Amino acid sequence: MFFFGYIKKIKQKIFKRMSTAIEFNHVSKQYRLGLVSTKTLSHDIRRFWITNVLGKEDPYLKIGETNDRASKGNSEYVWALRDIDFKVKQGDVVGIIGKNGAGKSTLLKLLSRVTGPTTGTIRAHGRIGSLLEVGTGFHGEMTGRENIFMNGAILGMSRAEIQSKLDEIIDFSGCERYIDTPVKRYSSGMTVRLGFAVAAFLEPEILVVDEVLAVGDAEFQKKAIGKMKDGKIRALSANWGPQRKAA
Repeated sequence: MFFFGYIKKIKQKIFKRMSTAIEFNHVSKQYRLGLVSTKTLSHDIRRFWITNVLGKEDPYLKIGETNDRASKGNSEYVWALRDIDFKVKQGDVVGIIGKNGAGKSTLLKLLSRVTGPTTGTIRAHGRIGSLLEVGTGFHGEMTGRENIFMNGAILGMSRAEIQSKLDEIIDFSGCERYIDTPVKRYSSGMTVRLGFAVAAFLEPEILVVDEVLAVGDAEFQKKAIGKMKDGKIRALSANWGPQRKAA
C-alpha cells in the first residue's frame, strides 16, 4: 500500500513538472555600472573567494540599488531584477509589460540563457527559440538559407527536419529573392521577418519575443500575431499595441 502511494506521489510530481513550461524561483539580476577594468576583475576575484572558498554570503548583494536611471545613486551596483517569482503553464501566452528600464528584456535574456541570474533558479522545459534583437542568432556573412540551417542545428534538429520546414520559412518571411544573399545586406525589416520565421517554424516549445517585432511593417506584424496564436508557449516583452493584444 505504501509502495503504490509513493508511486502515485511520484507521478503527481512528474505531471506537475511537465505542465509547467517556465519557472522562476526568487530570481534577481545585479549589474555593475561603469567601464570594465582591473577593478572589476578584483571585485570578481573577491566575490569568488568569499562565496566559494570561505562559504559566506556575497557582500555585493547588500550594496545594490534600485535601477532608477533618472537619479544618481551612491552604489556602482544596481538591481535590474529583484526577487522575481512566477510560473508559466504549457499552452499559456504571457505578456511582460512595463516602462523602459523595468527589466523586461533582462528577464527574457535570463530565460534565453544569454546571461545567468545573480541569485535564484530558472527552469524551462523544452527547446527555447529567441528573437530578442534585430539579427539575434544570425551570422552576417552567411546567407539567409545558411542561417536557417545553422539555427535549426542549434535547436538540435536534423538537416532533413530543417529541409522539410525550409519552404514554409522562406514563404512566411517574404525574403525568397534574397535568401541566398548574406544577411549583412538585409534591411532591419527583412532581418526581423526572417528571424521570426526561423524562430516560429523551427518549432521550439518556448518562443521568446522582445519588442523587436515593432521594426516590421504592419502587414508582417499581423502575420506574426496570427502565428503567435497557434497554441505554443510564448513569453513576450511588450510596450506596443499588437503584442499586448496577442498576450
